[in-house]
Amino acid sequence: MTPSWTAVVAGSRWMQRVLVVLCAIVPLLVATLACTPALVVLPFLPAHSARATAIVRQLIAWTRTALIASRSR
Repeated sequence: MTPSWTAVVAGSRWMQRVLVVLCAIVPLLVATLACTPALVVLPFLPAHSARATAIVRQLIAWTRTALIASRSR
């Protein structure tokens, strides 16, 4: 039995969301790994905890953007 046209379209939308998330996650992981040394050291230095907080907030914003962009419209 061949799949119906709507099943193929629904499958392609699902695959498109997966590819968008994968393409967005790779740079996000690279940025997170690059920030890890700073996140380990900065909180222990005087007056640098604000910078560590800003880095974490930016990583959270990027993650939210990657997940929201993958939703179907």
